[in-house]
Amino acid sequence: MKIDRRAVILLHWLSFLLVYLIWSTTPDWPPWLVQPFVAITAVWVGLLVVRRRVFFKPGPKLDGGARLAHRLQHPVLYLSLVGMALVFLTNQPERVTYIVVQVIFFGGLMHGLFHLWRHTALYDGSLRNITPRFLHKVL
Repeated sequence: MKIDRRAVILLHWLSFLLVYLIWSTTPDWPPWLVQPFVAITAVWVGLLVVRRRVFFKPGPKLDGGARLAHRLQHPVLYLSLVGMALVFLTNQPERVTYIVVQVIFFGGLMHGLFHLWRHTALYDGSLRNITPRFLHKVL
């Protein structure tokens, strides 16, 4: 389980970094950013297939709409990552790629804000799940 957690933490932060860099280089999308992004997406999908579920479940403090949002956002983000990788692999027109990059960037931003809200409003420690242990003392 620890290897799973470490892999998920690493994948989250690498995905964040690559999506941000791809978004910030729009519309040039250098291959040295796109190729690692596609590889990381393949690893995400591979882990999902092997485990047959997402890694983190909604905590006990989440209820109602927030619980539903947690359950929906992870599959949507997985599909978005796969969609973005497919757009790059199939050389879609620049406009299509631009829209997909914007959607995944802002979807990921909303995902992060949701967990920041959970961590600060509900005090459920959700950021501790996805940050390396050496950062836990600042959370």
